[in-house]
Amino acid sequence: MKKVVVSLLALVMVFSMTGCKKKVTAKFAEDLKWDDAKQEYEFEKSAKLKLWTDNEEFADRVIELWNAKYPNVKLTYENVGSTDIAEKMKLDGPAGLGADVFYIPHNGVVDMRESGLLFQLSEEDEAYIKSTMQDSATAVTIFEDNMYAIPSSVENVAFLYNKQILEALPTLPTVLPLTATNLLEQVENEEIYLEELLAGVASWGNNFAGTGATIPYLEDRFESEGEEQAVAEDKHTILAWQLYDAYHDYFLLTRDGYRVFGENNDDPSKFDIDSPLVTSSMKSVIGDWYGNKDGSKLFPGLATIQDMGWDQGPARFQKGQVAMTFSGPWVISDIKKNFSTWAESGKFGITADTKVEDIYGACKLPRFNNDQQPITFSGVQVTGMNIYTDYPNAAMNLMRYLASDEIMNVVYDVMGKIPAVKESASIPGLNEDTISQGFLDQAVFSHAMPVIQEGNYMWDPLRDVWTNLYDEKMSVEDAQAKSLEDYQKILENSGK
Repeated sequence: MKKVVVSLLALVMVFSMTGCKKKVTAKFAEDLKWDDAKQEYEFEKSAKLKLWTDNEEFADRVIELWNAKYPNVKLTYENVGSTDIAEKMKLDGPAGLGADVFYIPHNGVVDMRESGLLFQLSEEDEAYIKSTMQDSATAVTIFEDNMYAIPSSVENVAFLYNKQILEALPTLPTVLPLTATNLLEQVENEEIYLEELLAGVASWGNNFAGTGATIPYLEDRFESEGEEQAVAEDKHTILAWQLYDAYHDYFLLTRDGYRVFGENNDDPSKFDIDSPLVTSSMKSVIGDWYGNKDGSKLFPGLATIQDMGWDQGPARFQKGQVAMTFSGPWVISDIKKNFSTWAESGKFGITADTKVEDIYGACKLPRFNNDQQPITFSGVQVTGMNIYTDYPNAAMNLMRYLASDEIMNVVYDVMGKIPAVKESASIPGLNEDTISQGFLDQAVFSHAMPVIQEGNYMWDPLRDVWTNLYDEKMSVEDAQAKSLEDYQKILENSGK
């Protein structure tokens, strides 16, 4: 009897679980109803919407503007990390618990599309988005010739520097014609190659003391008091970036033409980390200064590249402790949040009239010594629509609204991100923002992170070619071979 009861309970549970999957309200764009007079979709009766994003201030502003425009359609938000949304939506979407619209990085589009979670935009909406957004940004939302997301902002690595410090430093040796009188002018005049910059930083021991220069506001730069503590903290202070991160290291592989997954980054057969193009690129940028953990001139005393992460690179740059870094606009966004506090205390000599761009600068990366520009990854933050939404017309109206100039202004003003719009003049202040223009200058020499499935498996092998070199003290060729072997194992384990 007990077995019969248990069996019946099991059947009930199975039917309950299968019955939990929500039905799709609108499968295709033609299921939506367009209002020609209002130039928007017809809102469903009693429609209410939920947005997933990871920035509370941004969400509050969007909700405020939305409610002013559509007071009868309630919009709420939930704070969910953009990189967590794809996995969360796989569970919450079919269960009817997911947001109607959400922000995700563009490399999540393929995964979510293949999981059947994203609503496909109509041809009309696709044409509208393509007319207003950058071509490179819309390209990453396309899967098998159909658009499944809308670009919001673009980001890429650029060369960031502290103007106060660089102005105090002497020029570095270069084969280029030199008109500069200090390192700041040399960088901004593009009178130094990347390899020369790395070699020069290494010759200083990558610290302030090694430059022989008087660093302004030195007492404001270190957290510990006393000369002895300041000396201890003056380590890797000229140049530091996230070494243990493929997104930030990728450009070092591109000197001689390497592009992961081929020229268009979409050929899964061309991971090619063992390419001679990678070999020659790496050998050029490591010179005799990069070395390994036993004797690096560029990073003396660094036991492992895992120790050179966010906290030791960009975070110290934000505090004025590091002169130069390779990073993205999020670094400057955090600086802007602290700037008024610094002005109140007079830190770094900042006053109420001082602007962020008076202290910090951004420009495209220095050229390689073969006159080629380093190629960086770019990322696109996009919005997607949950195919399981109860209110597809309202949700698509929200998608379109999030791509409007009104919200693009919020993307720029509140989050400090660079809107994906074609016409930057439509965003007040963007064209006059020299820091954002620096990122845009490098964006010309960037390509989107691959959107093919294999792109999800490339990150550790791309990163670990440097780990193999530095931590494991391998030759360049052996480091490449090990990286390729690791990538192939990942493919095998994933069933590829």
